Amino acid sequence: MKLVREIEFHAKTENEAFRKVKERLGSDGVILSMQTVKEPSIFPFFRKKYIFVRAGILEEEKKVALPPDPELKKRQQAVFEALLHYKSSLKNAPAKTPSLESLAESIEDTVELVSREGKTPVVPSSESRSKEEEYPGVLLEQDVPGDCVEDLWEKYLHSRLQEESFARWFGKKAGEFCVSPGEDPLSDALGGNRVMIVGPTGVGKTTTIAKIAAMAVMEGRKAALFTSDNYRVSAVDQIRTFARVLGLPIEVVNAGFEIPGLLEKYDEDTLILMDTVGCGFRETDRLSQVEDIWKHFEPDAVHIALSVTSRLKDIQVSVKTTMQRIPVSRVIMTKLDETSCPGAILWVPMTFGLLLSFMATGQNVPRDIEIASGRLLAEILLGEAVHL
Repeated sequence: MKLVREIEFHAKTENEAFRKVKERLGSDGVILSMQTVKEPSIFPFFRKKYIFVRAGILEEEKKVALPPDPELKKRQQAVFEALLHYKSSLKNAPAKTPSLESLAESIEDTVELVSREGKTPVVPSSESRSKEEEYPGVLLEQDVPGDCVEDLWEKYLHSRLQEESFARWFGKKAGEFCVSPGEDPLSDALGGNRVMIVGPTGVGKTTTIAKIAAMAVMEGRKAALFTSDNYRVSAVDQIRTFARVLGLPIEVVNAGFEIPGLLEKYDEDTLILMDTVGCGFRETDRLSQVEDIWKHFEPDAVHIALSVTSRLKDIQVSVKTTMQRIPVSRVIMTKLDETSCPGAILWVPMTFGLLLSFMATGQNVPRDIEIASGRLLAEILLGEAVHL
């Protein structure tokens, strides 16, 4: 892709940023980066935050007829054929899934063949080469889809101007799919002080909101909980209990038009977390209610909560259905403690361009939640410590 036009501007909220991009660049405009910054001031407590936005229009870059690199092409083909062989084996032998060792052997055989025909192998040391060649299989066994693995591995091969392990490279690359925590990690992850969390039924939105609220309380911040989930009496009771334990005010929203009056009770420095009713992709009435809440609440950021235990197809339908009505910009992945194959935590940001903000790892409030980072994402998927 080639950047053919670029603009920079300031916005108060992510919603305003999206609107300005469409107004100035049209339907082809995309956001390249968003960074929360503070205005300079001699009084630190009065520094206002705003979002610095880079946006532009991307076009497919015309291919220039350059002499092909036969060695690179052979190495890529060797890895891709091994991946295809792995996926084909899964289909042809459902009762016996190929092991990670068989995948590594397949990749090593093809790479050794290439090295005999060419000048140099991919990695100089046979021990390090063997370790590197295992990583595609590791990601596949974590249920990261094959097309994502192939895309990452191709980028890794192209990036290797210097010798760098895949784990280290992947940790840095994964950071592009996560929020970029700075001086204030919690605020950076949230995207503002007025935050709305949407998502399907049963993914743990209410518990996640309680965990985030607890993080805010432990940092000495002012916070309030809002809920518009009136379909389940237990949902209101649950969030009331969390609010009482945390010592926070709670507001129950029955209709969108009530929100402006409720917001008047709180100053702009108060973190307000809005819980919403769970929406199945066929429940258009509930989605309409959530859309009405969004219009009146005017959040700084909308996070969609998704469970890593869900089927990728169901996640895809849920995200697309929600994004058609509400400008979601961030994703919270929950229930990492309930699966050994959490590939969705990488697939969702890569596929939908949503920033991964939080990862929930259990039911305990407040400790079972982490602010997302590239290092943490890489360690979860690779199963080893990653040093950036």
